Amino acid sequence: MPRFERYIGVRYSGRKLPTDAIRWLRVFASRGDHEPYQEWNASGGEGRWSRRDLAEWLLEELGGEHPTVVGLSHAFSFPQSYMDRHDLRRWDDFLGDFEQHWPTQRMSVRELLPGNVRTGDPDERRLTGRWAGSQRGGVFRWELQDGLAKATHAGIPWLDYLRRGAEGVHFWPFDGFEVPEGSSVVAEVRPAHLQQRYPKEDATREEQEAYAICAWLRDRDRQDLLEPYFTPPLSEAEQARARLEGWILGVS
Repeated sequence: MPRFERYIGVRYSGRKLPTDAIRWLRVFASRGDHEPYQEWNASGGEGRWSRRDLAEWLLEELGGEHPTVVGLSHAFSFPQSYMDRHDLRRWDDFLGDFEQHWPTQRMSVRELLPGNVRTGDPDERRLTGRWAGSQRGGVFRWELQDGLAKATHAGIPWLDYLRRGAEGVHFWPFDGFEVPEGSSVVAEVRPAHLQQRYPKEDATREEQEAYAICAWLRDRDRQDLLEPYFTPPLSEAEQARARLEGWILGVS
């Protein structure tokens, strides 16, 4: 039996300011087993989303009575090596510390990057990134123009915004690998290994990625196959690491 009634896939972008409309940021949604459709920003120019507008919209969607799963394409946390350097033992501690050094809810990544010592080596990887096998998946790979590093640094403060405002929402796997029945969920989902399975005619790359995330979440859940992904086969030590570093839903 499906656990969710609504599915949202977000292809994130770390470009520009948090209040700027961004054409690279795309959102697809689906209700029940209906075909995913593109969500447009009702208050944005040409329907485009800013990161702030998206966070406010997601807060409303997650606060409703219908269980919803949201898949975001950026990382939710940093590698264990970074946490050890800064003595960060819990994800909530990391969120607070991050916003002191990277207030990207107010400023752009581009403004904050020069001279910012709160970063890491491009080769530092999370365990889930290694398992996923992507060489472009490092959260400190700044050379990629619209890559994971910028999206992650731009998106993390908005996770904290949602966490503080969306009561009862499960941020996976930081709140635990097992998701309580009836809860809405926010999780990291990477489109790279999904988009070829869900082609969409005449879609841009960004639209294709958001569509694939949404379609995968919908299909897995409607076929009662999403639940196992919430409990990947990890050892106790790996689970503890993932509760700090985060995990990509679907990687096992």
